[in-house]
Amino acid sequence: MSIPRLGAAGVAVGVLSGLLGIGGGVVLVPLLVLLMGMAQKRAQATSLAAITLTALAGAISYGVAGDVVLVPALVVAAGGIVGTLVGAELVHRMSERTLRIVFAAVMVVVAVRMALAPPVEGAGELAHLDPPVLVGYVGAGLLMGLLSALVGIGGGVVMVPLLVLGFGFSPHEAQGTSLAVMVPVSLMGAWRHARRGYTDWRAGLVLGLGGVLGAPLGALLAQAVPEVWLQRLFAVLLVYSAVQLVLKARKR
Repeated sequence: MSIPRLGAAGVAVGVLSGLLGIGGGVVLVPLLVLLMGMAQKRAQATSLAAITLTALAGAISYGVAGDVVLVPALVVAAGGIVGTLVGAELVHRMSERTLRIVFAAVMVVVAVRMALAPPVEGAGELAHLDPPVLVGYVGAGLLMGLLSALVGIGGGVVMVPLLVLGFGFSPHEAQGTSLAVMVPVSLMGAWRHARRGYTDWRAGLVLGLGGVLGAPLGALLAQAVPEVWLQRLFAVLLVYSAVQLVLKARKR
């Protein structure tokens, strides 16, 4: 895969990321598999390498604005790293065909949520850091890390609603905190997959740099389109990609 093609793909995913407020892995993995011919495991691992860079850029932007809640981010990240270790081991034990079907199922679930659920709104003030809440943060991190390593996504599509509806974060706080958590979780996933020979660091770097360039443009475009329509259009894209992945898995 040439650097110009990878860079163009990274920019395109970055635009979608900024447009829809997601990490981009749920688009990047099908793009690498269906259009660039990359194996499923390699695509998922490389996606995590790229997400590390784009999430870092986003987290810095939110942090400067004061929208990264540090202590919950650290607790969620701790759970996320453990979940990543479990997910990475599961990936190694699963076949390419099974992984594609699992990834397609996750995409359909995300698509249904985005098509039917209204844009996420804040649910009040931040909860106190008492033991039950801390346990909840760790559990959320475990789920995020497991999904991240298992299907190669950052986990923001799961984490942002959880933080808002379950823990009372404002939307911006949830997005900023989720991006901050994605950095160590995605990096850990990419590193664990690299030990098995799955991660293409060069491709991940080029894709990540392209994503950093494309995300601001997507954020500008998002101001001109109603969020509910963005969610529905994205849901259609996810379902289409999921169907293509399943068809390709069945052929193999």
